[in-house]
Amino acid sequence: MRFIGCSLAWRPDEAGKRASCLVVLDERGSIVANSFAIETEDLASAVKAYMEGRRGLLMGVDAPLSVPNERGTRRIERILSRLSLPAYSASRRMFGGKPIAETFLAVLEGVGVEYTDYPFRGTRDQRTVTEVCSAATLKVLLFELEGRRGEVDGNLAGLLRSIPEPKLRKGNKEGRAAALKRAVDVLWNTPGLRLRTGNLSAELAAPGNVDLSKLDISPSLSHTELDRVTSLVEGALAAYTVYRHWKARDGSIVAGTGREGSVLLPASRALYERIAGECRTAGVPYA
Repeated sequence: MRFIGCSLAWRPDEAGKRASCLVVLDERGSIVANSFAIETEDLASAVKAYMEGRRGLLMGVDAPLSVPNERGTRRIERILSRLSLPAYSASRRMFGGKPIAETFLAVLEGVGVEYTDYPFRGTRDQRTVTEVCSAATLKVLLFELEGRRGEVDGNLAGLLRSIPEPKLRKGNKEGRAAALKRAVDVLWNTPGLRLRTGNLSAELAAPGNVDLSKLDISPSLSHTELDRVTSLVEGALAAYTVYRHWKARDGSIVAGTGREGSVLLPASRALYERIAGECRTAGVPYA
């Protein structure tokens, strides 16, 4: 079984220009591979190669996969924003009516990976892809690592608001480098995730299989290099999200339904109940 996180270059000014990143975990939670590609067909080919000889694959794409609304935002985005969790803002108008994620899902289907709004936990024979949000996952992990998992639900929203959202892709190089180092530290300290594994390169410029844990992240890197590190971080967060759900450890939730937009998130019990409450109020399915 393999677990792939995809940091997809999906925004209109990125699609077809910036490389997307795939990060692969094994069943032990170890990062065993990563790769970069610009074209969706090349990404799908890499996914197919990662599947070879495996009983199954569960993939999380860090991008809006179902965008039904012509304007404004999806309902799932409004729910997450009410909880002070980062959410993508997407509408069909911003893509000229054709989101790149739809093209990506089509080429993934061509290599045997099917879109689902609820990946089955513990099932090894699935080959499915679902939507995740790396920024929201990172904030949840910050929340958990700071020892706030056991806080009463009544103050949970306030606690989430008090945690600054790391700005991995915005700001000057000093700010971005600091945010990325913090994110890597979070990954290091996430239970069940093995950030350092063998046979990966310490060279950021390597074509693939870059060891995120060995990189010297500093303001001396160019913005392009910081973008590459960011893609590795986002891909690792996306892969961890689906891995955690599959392992059924520490909690997760699927908020929304595929046609209207759904997101898989890590969520301990208190956070699960809080998100579920917002979904019920908004009439949005959850599981």
